[in-house]
Amino acid sequence: MSLRRRMLIILLSAFFLVWMLATGYTILNARHRIAEGVDNQLVQAANYLWLRAKRSNDEGEDIADALRDMKRGLSRLQSLQFQVWNGETQLMRSPGAPEHHMSTRPGFSSGQLHDAHWRIFYRVDAVEGLDVIVALEDNFSGDVAKLIAFNTTWPILLALPFVGIAIFFGVNKGLAPLRQLEAQITERSPTQMAPIDAASVPSEVRGIVTSLNALLERLERAIESERRFTANASHELRTPLAAIDMQAQVALKAKNEEEKGRALKQISSSVNRASRLISQLLTLARLDPEHTTDLLKPTDLKLIVQGEMAAIAGEAHDHGIEIELEAPDNVMIMGDADSLSIMVRNLLDNAVRYSTKGSKVTALLHTETDGTRLVIKDTGVGVPEDQREKVFDRFYRMVGSASSGAGLGLSIVKRIVDVHEAQISLGGREDRRGLAVTIFFQKNIS
Repeated sequence: MSLRRRMLIILLSAFFLVWMLATGYTILNARHRIAEGVDNQLVQAANYLWLRAKRSNDEGEDIADALRDMKRGLSRLQSLQFQVWNGETQLMRSPGAPEHHMSTRPGFSSGQLHDAHWRIFYRVDAVEGLDVIVALEDNFSGDVAKLIAFNTTWPILLALPFVGIAIFFGVNKGLAPLRQLEAQITERSPTQMAPIDAASVPSEVRGIVTSLNALLERLERAIESERRFTANASHELRTPLAAIDMQAQVALKAKNEEEKGRALKQISSSVNRASRLISQLLTLARLDPEHTTDLLKPTDLKLIVQGEMAAIAGEAHDHGIEIELEAPDNVMIMGDADSLSIMVRNLLDNAVRYSTKGSKVTALLHTETDGTRLVIKDTGVGVPEDQREKVFDRFYRMVGSASSGAGLGLSIVKRIVDVHEAQISLGGREDRRGLAVTIFFQKNIS
C-alpha cells in the first residue's frame, strides 16, 4: 500500500470516527438534558396538582370543576396523566389515567401505560394524606434526540466528499518533498555517490536520508578501495609476469647450458612469486565478504602453530634461523582452523624473511583469565612506530624493504584477526631488536 493511500485511509477513518463519537455524545447529552426537563415538568405538575387538590378538598369544590381547572393549568402538557389519592381512595384522575395506582414506588420511575413507555413521578404527602401521581409519555425525549441526530448527521454526510477531496489534496501537497527526493535519487547515475541534500527534506525522513548518505559514503570508500586493490593487484602481477617473459627470452637465446640454467632458475623464482601473490589475493578475496562467525568452533591454537612451524622449519633452516615455540597444552579458542593457519603462516613467514642469519623466531602462547595471547617475535629489522598502522594496508611495503613480498601478508592477518573479534598490536622486543606481533583472543575456552 502506498503512503498516500495509507494516509488517506487513516485521516478519513479518524475523521469519521471522531464525527461518530461527537454525534453519539451529542445525542446522549441531549437525551439526558431532555430527561432532566421532563422530570422537572413532572415535579412542577405534581406540586400544582397537590395544591389544587388540597384547595378543592378544603373548600369542598366540585370534582368536575377542579378537574377542568387542573386540565387548563396543565394544557401545555398534552400527554400528561395524573391521579390524586387520599390513602387508598382515588379522589380524582385525568380522563386517560387508569383506576389503579399508576405507580407504587415513591419518586421517579418508568412503566408501561396504554402500550407506551411513560415517565412517572409519585408525590407522597404523609401530612395531608394527599398523594399525587403524574405520568408523561416518554417518546418525546426520543423524538427530540432523533431530530438532533438527524440535524447533526446530514450536514456532515453532505460535507464528507468535500472533506475527502480536501484531505486528498492536502496529503498530496504534504508528500511533495518525498516525490522530489524520489526524483533526486532516481536521476542519479550508478557512479554518483555524492550525499543527498538533507536540508530540504522533511524532518520525519531526515534520519533515513542521513543513513542513506552514510551508506553512500561507505559504499564510495569500498568501491574506491576495490579500485585501488584491482590496480595494485594488476601492477603486482605484471612485475613477475614481465620477469618471466624476460627470462624466457634469455633462456631461448642462451648460448650455453649455464646461462640457460640461470634464466630458468629466475623463471622458477618469478613463478613462485606470482603463485604466492595469487594465493594471497585469493585468500584476501575469500575473507573480504562477511566471514560468518558460525564457522568458529573450539580449536586448539597450539596445534595450529606447531603445524605451521613444522611447515616453515626447512626454509628457516636454509636461512640459518632458529624457530622455537613456548606454549602450554590444549590452548583452546573459538576459531576457524583454516583461516588461523593462514594467519600464523603469514606471521611466521614475515618473521623468517625479515630476520637475518643466525637470529631466532619465537612463538609464545599464554592462557589468561580473560583470553589467550599469541606473540611471535623475531630479531629482524622491525617496524618503525610511525608505520605500524600502515603496514596493515593492502600492498603497503616499508620504504627500503629488501623483501620481495607484495605487501598483502599483514592485510590478510588483520582481516582474520577482525573475523575472530581479536586484537592485534605491533611492538618491539624487550631488547629493542626486531618485531613482536601480539594477538589477543577473548572468550577463552577451558
